[in-house]
Amino acid sequence: MNRRDSLKTMSLSLGYAVATPTLMQLLTACEADNTTRWKSQFLSQKEALVVDQLVDVILPTSETVGGLDVDIPQFIDLIIKDILPQKEQNNFRKGSEAFHNKFKDIYRKDVLNGTKTEFTTLLTTYFKITPEKQALVFEMMKQEVMETTESSTYYIYKYLICIRHYALVGYYSSKHVGTEILNYNPVPGGFEACVPVGDVGNVSSI
Repeated sequence: MNRRDSLKTMSLSLGYAVATPTLMQLLTACEADNTTRWKSQFLSQKEALVVDQLVDVILPTSETVGGLDVDIPQFIDLIIKDILPQKEQNNFRKGSEAFHNKFKDIYRKDVLNGTKTEFTTLLTTYFKITPEKQALVFEMMKQEVMETTESSTYYIYKYLICIRHYALVGYYSSKHVGTEILNYNPVPGGFEACVPVGDVGNVSSI
């Protein structure tokens, strides 16, 4: 399976979620301003640079556009600022700090000096885990932080899951991916319920 096909398949895991008008407006704003260097509105400069690195690992450029090509870091920055409640913003901040500290502990250097290979390796340690460990992570994410003794791990997962989730939402909501990678019909026909995905090719853009 090539990357174009895998991206179409991956979009099914988002549950055909329809982006709200607010999300779409945020993404449009990001794409309209891609000729200038973006300035973060919520993230610190350090946090923004790390989000850039993580987005490039999650959605790298290959035969199709990557996350950086459609301004996903800017989208995530605006989502956190304008959409997430303060509690989730605080969790993101704590997770960012915990991730930066973990990177420094492992590689003995500041996260700003990290390479893409190092970010990929560290990200893999959190997401390429056994089904048993995945179940434990899901249970941990249901808890309030005061209920877990592994607060650093808790916040790092909150942080990384947030970035991965909104990276995918923003990517599949972008104009380029919606029109060039997903099935796109600007004049949709009649509604047919319960049609197998295999009969229509792949997920359609909204």
